[in-house]
Amino acid sequence: MTDVQIGRSATGVRKFSFAFKVEFLREWDAAVERGAKTRLMREHNLSRRTVDRWLEARERGEFTASMVTAARKSRFEVKNTERAELARLRKENDALKKKVAQSEAVQEILGKAYELLEGITESSTETDEQIPPALMSATEYAQWLERNKLS
Repeated sequence: MTDVQIGRSATGVRKFSFAFKVEFLREWDAAVERGAKTRLMREHNLSRRTVDRWLEARERGEFTASMVTAARKSRFEVKNTERAELARLRKENDALKKKVAQSEAVQEILGKAYELLEGITESSTETDEQIPPALMSATEYAQWLERNKLS
């Protein structure tokens, strides 16, 4: 049984895609039992005249030509809408690349600033207040001696 869907036109008339026709004719050729072709036409609600037109078109080589045309069209032809979409996506991609580069630069700067501030705070906690020992109170002087391991 064919997996390809049958479409409808705006007026409601059934439209058969090229893929459906090829698949149907493949099944038609495989139907060799008595009544198999009639059963196949009934499954898809097709008239004998429609099937005959498809068979004649295949014999004339129209299906092969259609297949080649469809393959070329899909492979090489780019529509204007696709070109516009491609241009828009490329522009958006460039803008996003710039944003990523800016974000990476900002992150690098913030990392360096963090390291600098961390170094400043570590160095300020390591050094004593620059009060000379002569001006310290007795408890501060005792603590200073212990910190510097002089007592």
